[in-house]
Amino acid sequence: MKQIILLVGAGFLLAAFAVRPNPPAQPGMVPYTPTRLEWLAVDLEASYHQDFSRDSSYSLHYLPKAPNTVLIFVHYTNETPAGTLEKVIDSAKQQVNQDASSHGWSSWVKVEVQRKLIQK
Repeated sequence: MKQIILLVGAGFLLAAFAVRPNPPAQPGMVPYTPTRLEWLAVDLEASYHQDFSRDSSYSLHYLPKAPNTVLIFVHYTNETPAGTLEKVIDSAKQQVNQDASSHGWSSWVKVEVQRKLIQK
């Protein structure tokens, strides 16, 4: 009797390890783990991006740039005052540093700014 219980138990264990989960049926359901840099850029972009609008003559976006840089990408028009643009960029840099610090990542995160004038 003891041997039967052991054999049944071993069979269940074997079956549990032999069964592998099926891969996801849809490509969008394949698991993906972002890097810390990707996570930081997505978090910043989702929370603090700025698009062109009636009230804004610039757009500002956060992008990951491997290996350790958050790229602040700013499009602006000739209607954007230079002082405003610099204040926006300084604020965005502070936001990157603050967000990185909140995760304990400030020691390796770098910030780069890219500006591009858009002609209207």
